[in-house]
Amino acid sequence: MNKVLLRPLFRNAYLKSKEKLEVKKFNVGGFSRVEKRNLLLTPITSALLQARKMPGESELGALARSFGKGLEALPQTQIQIKQIELEEKAREEARRAKAFASSKKVLDQDTGLVIFAPEEDIQTAMSETKPGQPRFIPAPDESTAQPKAVWDTLEKAEVFIDPNQILSAKKEDGSPRYVPVGKEEALVKAYQVVDGVQSDTAQFFTKKQILDNPESFVPVEGNIELMLKAGDIQRQKKQKSDADAAMIAARNVSQIIQKLEKDMVEKGAFTGSAGDTVLAITGLTGFIDSFVNRQREADPRLYAEERRQTEEAIRKLTDPDSPNYNARITRYLNAPETQAAKTAIIDLAYSIAKVREPGGRFSVPDIELAIKSIGESSNKATFLAGLKRLGEIITDNTLYEYQTVYDVTRDQIPNKYKEVVDAYSYFSGVPLEGESDKPGDLDF
Repeated sequence: MNKVLLRPLFRNAYLKSKEKLEVKKFNVGGFSRVEKRNLLLTPITSALLQARKMPGESELGALARSFGKGLEALPQTQIQIKQIELEEKAREEARRAKAFASSKKVLDQDTGLVIFAPEEDIQTAMSETKPGQPRFIPAPDESTAQPKAVWDTLEKAEVFIDPNQILSAKKEDGSPRYVPVGKEEALVKAYQVVDGVQSDTAQFFTKKQILDNPESFVPVEGNIELMLKAGDIQRQKKQKSDADAAMIAARNVSQIIQKLEKDMVEKGAFTGSAGDTVLAITGLTGFIDSFVNRQREADPRLYAEERRQTEEAIRKLTDPDSPNYNARITRYLNAPETQAAKTAIIDLAYSIAKVREPGGRFSVPDIELAIKSIGESSNKATFLAGLKRLGEIITDNTLYEYQTVYDVTRDQIPNKYKEVVDAYSYFSGVPLEGESDKPGDLDF
């Protein structure tokens, strides 16, 4: 083999083939034992491959001379390997120092503690207690963080705390103790409590009004904690959606009331019994059905729930053992004349209640008011006056809530709701320009 390698042609071919066998540079932290051995043998191997037999020199002597020449370069190779390892070690330490320096102050959602974590962990670690959420989330800097308004679910009061406590403070059941207040000027709906009696109708108030006097309000969500958990943006979108739905419902019910009033004035026959009211409502069955059907088609599930609430409210109103029992309404609904149009009466009551609660949260008072307005009196003048008063209440409340939610004046209400504005003017006795205030002259 040595003789073959001493020939220039074969030696060059062998060296060329070895150029393709690349040695790995090094592992993280330095060279491996195999890599060090190969690098240390490189000077010796190179010297042997380039060995030449001098005149008068034996082959063994040429081999020994080349081997010795390779050994001369060995200390320098060792120094170079050491230098490379030291440089790599320094780079590794610099990387570690940089990683520590780039760590950020975060809140560990699993422990509730504020710690410093490297960027890699922040980006990759997932929470074990909150599936699908990152384990580490940004924490406010204590030196710059301002106290934040929250609702203390234990003390049932608004307090100001360090923002870090919002996520870290827990109740015994593990749920958060504090709920952020958000925008205090944001509008929310609540039932006002006066002298211990809760109002039947929810109205708009600011969060601040409710938080300042928590005993005087019952939010429609059930309690203040649930009220605050609903996001301000989502709530505002829902309020606007409800306001638009209420305007459409108010327009339809206004048309029903005016048509009912017109028919009674034109027909003139009114014997003073519930049958007259039933006859008038029966004549409007198709008119009412069109409104009800639109509600059913728009959202079948919501409609089914609203009808269930309507029927449940009627059951309570007609059940002698219920605290909501109303003897007059019971007699009206059970009268023989009423049976022929009972479905239409319930549909009309549903339509009226839909204006008061467009979001589908009917209560017994909603349905009670609707039915009383339909058959409260057998006196024609009283009945028509009550019907007109109902129209005024419905349109006025609907317009007020729309103005409140959209922050507009009545003059700024869009033209698509002009019918509701005109209906309020009619019901409240304000004559419209170029129109008669007599229902018989109304154009349907």
